[in-house]
Amino acid sequence: MSVLSSALSIVLSASIAFSGLTFSFSENVKAGRSDDFESADFTSYELRTYKGDVINVGVDGPDFYVQSDYISNVKVTLYEADGNHKVKTFSEDGGSISCNVAEYMDDNVLYYAKIEYDVDESTITVNNNYLVYDNGDARFYRSPVYDFNVERCSELRDDPQSLQEMLMPQNDIECDDPVLISYAQQLCEGCTNDWEKVFHIYSYIIYYMSYDLVQTEDNYTGYQDGAVCLIRRDIAICEGFANLFTALCRAEGIPATVQFGIGIIDYDEMMAPGLPDDENCDHAWAAVYIDGTWFYVDPTYDVGSYFSGDSIETGRVIPGEPTLEYYLLPLEAFSYDHKICDADTIHGLESSGSCGENATYEITRDGTLTIYGSGKVILPYGCNNFNKVVFAPDSNIDCIGEECFTDCDLITSVILPDTVRTIEANAFNTCEDLEYVYIPEGVQTIGRRAFVTCDELSYIRIPDSCTYIGKFAFDGCPLLYLSLPDSIELSDDSYYIHPLYIEYR
Repeated sequence: MSVLSSALSIVLSASIAFSGLTFSFSENVKAGRSDDFESADFTSYELRTYKGDVINVGVDGPDFYVQSDYISNVKVTLYEADGNHKVKTFSEDGGSISCNVAEYMDDNVLYYAKIEYDVDESTITVNNNYLVYDNGDARFYRSPVYDFNVERCSELRDDPQSLQEMLMPQNDIECDDPVLISYAQQLCEGCTNDWEKVFHIYSYIIYYMSYDLVQTEDNYTGYQDGAVCLIRRDIAICEGFANLFTALCRAEGIPATVQFGIGIIDYDEMMAPGLPDDENCDHAWAAVYIDGTWFYVDPTYDVGSYFSGDSIETGRVIPGEPTLEYYLLPLEAFSYDHKICDADTIHGLESSGSCGENATYEITRDGTLTIYGSGKVILPYGCNNFNKVVFAPDSNIDCIGEECFTDCDLITSVILPDTVRTIEANAFNTCEDLEYVYIPEGVQTIGRRAFVTCDELSYIRIPDSCTYIGKFAFDGCPLLYLSLPDSIELSDDSYYIHPLYIEYR
């Protein structure tokens, strides 16, 4: 038996315990006002075992129930979310249970039902089952981001063309790389279906990889989060875990994609008035398509070990036990602590509208963004589901506005029209796949942090017409060859991560 196969067997023989690194939203929830606790429209959803077997979870009048023919020793524990206070435990030897939780619930209190069950020789725990009391009945709590997530997940299409696109290689998802293909084949050796393959891939990540606390504190080193790089390093942060999971699934012919959004870690964040409109992504995870259904996984929340220290040279791995709390969750449960802002899909969501006082935009099915009109262009907040930028031939755009293309992760090159004179602050902030931008003669000003954290950016020529470049404009661009006119000099003390090379003409 190979080392990888031996590790995967641990998943079936060991009880899954909560890790000090990973966290459950229920650990941090605080009670709130009665009008905060709206009941959800749904009354049931499906969990899955690692084999893909269905576990029905729902509410029926005062009862919370779990029903399945594929699990045993099911236990439900009701907790007050405020302070994690245990209220009542119900248990059955079999795989189904129906318990009158409403008898132990009060108005104005948020609860969660912790489900524990046995499958084969493992005990699995799922905490993301939030409940409220409603006139004698138990109801699922309505997450304030659930409807938003439903709309954004429309990008996860299941037509043949879209599914085929989600098998293709992308930047940092090198599913066609021979090293990665070999790894995927070794991980999935002996698997008879996609459920087994995805479980082996996920288990490899949460058991063998470590969360990189050093990277989260390091502002002076450029890190790469491509799948092949991380296979060799075994250490990553959230986007890296998502890239690797997605690449390994695609290498095995299973559609998958990275998703970006907000990881909600406590009650205050969940109840923040601005949350429904907030698109400042701070987290990444993945979605995977198995047997006609999209499921959501978050290896960051489930990973067991972490890498800690003062630097990448002196850091060490602190072992920990992984969990399976965020494996193959339905959207209803996943939405309690995840706001989904965007999926890293090649295709786009068709849309159009205003992007400036005299400018409009259109996004087509193939992911092409076309900009029309004149003056300043600023895309609507959160509009980033495209992979190509085109300026209409008769447009007269003279300014790329502040944060216009922030977090547009799929664009790899942009040709700015000759009419542009100004690139404002943060215009291309964190465009992580962007490799090349053509800046035309005539541009005079490049604002502060205009291209910050474009870590794949390889070449930019600043035209002679440019007279001002703001601080940090190219910070976090470790691969960049930057060509500048002699009249401009970057201030070295304003950069944490310098461009690879600066040429003065």
